[in-house]
Amino acid sequence: MLAKRRIIIASGGTGGHFYPGFALAQELRARGWQVLFLVKKEDIAIPALEAADLPYAETDMTSLPRSLNPAAHISFLFKLCGSLALARRIISDFRPEAVLGTGSYIAFPAVLAARLAGTGVYIHESNARFGLGNRLAAGFCRKAALGLPVPDNPFAGKCVLIGTPVRKDFALHPERGEARRALGLAEDKFTVLLFGGSQGARRLNAAMVKSAARFRGKFQLVHLAGRKNFAEVSAAYSEAGLSGAADIKLFDYREDMPLVYAAADLVVSRSGAGTVAELAALRKPAVLVPLPSAAGGHQKANALVLAAGGAAVCVEEGPDLDEALAKSLEGFLAEPSRAAEMARNFAKAGIPDGLKAAARLADLIEAAKN
Repeated sequence: MLAKRRIIIASGGTGGHFYPGFALAQELRARGWQVLFLVKKEDIAIPALEAADLPYAETDMTSLPRSLNPAAHISFLFKLCGSLALARRIISDFRPEAVLGTGSYIAFPAVLAARLAGTGVYIHESNARFGLGNRLAAGFCRKAALGLPVPDNPFAGKCVLIGTPVRKDFALHPERGEARRALGLAEDKFTVLLFGGSQGARRLNAAMVKSAARFRGKFQLVHLAGRKNFAEVSAAYSEAGLSGAADIKLFDYREDMPLVYAAADLVVSRSGAGTVAELAALRKPAVLVPLPSAAGGHQKANALVLAAGGAAVCVEEGPDLDEALAKSLEGFLAEPSRAAEMARNFAKAGIPDGLKAAARLADLIEAAKN
């Protein structure tokens, strides 16, 4: 009996960094591989790994400090050295033929340890701009898999554009009328979906409340406010005289995102890599408002990929966000066919199908000569 091929996947920290690794693990396990995850201590990804019966090890790692505080940098270096030593021990014991990093600060010690051990290193970059960890790792990895086109890519020679994996339930494609009926919406009215992504969007929530009041009754809205912001947004709608409005469906969170997406003519959201991959997979036109604090401006870079292809509008968050969002929505209300045209533009946006991305990534790793 042949021994199982083995891989360590270092990912986590945020959903956008974790899910590509998780999707790859499921694909490789189905192909007979043995998978071990390396995640941050008490990572938010751990419940998902346990539910899927995927083994993991924890490392006490932290992100690079953005301040000039010497104590924070000393603590970072101490944890980096400890994580590197742990990763080297795990690689020595587990003896993988490959290590994949998905770009988070958790991943870099693992891919560096793999490089030092002579183990094959692979990375997946979901964003349209390399993060710091992946930028460093790209110099010595075998292959870098990309979720989005990266303009002026310094590592183009070793990069393969494969897309960013999205959940398999996005293949279901609920029918629009069915989705609207399930959400209690009218079937024939222009429908907007707003959500903030895993990091929330307090400022975006507030701007949408003002737009809903300004265009009262001219569109219907599914608003996912986020659990931590739900009470505040609910109160804002009450103050605007919109509490209980039939054409506004306010939720803190929804698990059934394929259904929610299906109901929408237009999406208003942040532009994290996971969201952009979902929009591309479902061909959903969007008004994208990048998170200003996103490291390296990667959310803006993501938004501009879709905007350049005519599949989205990029609205930057600034003092005039309320008016900028309102003007953008006004354009769609005046010309509803514009959303359908933008949906067709996804065909030329150059983003591979996220439903096939995990298989492409597995093929890339399996094809390597070890």
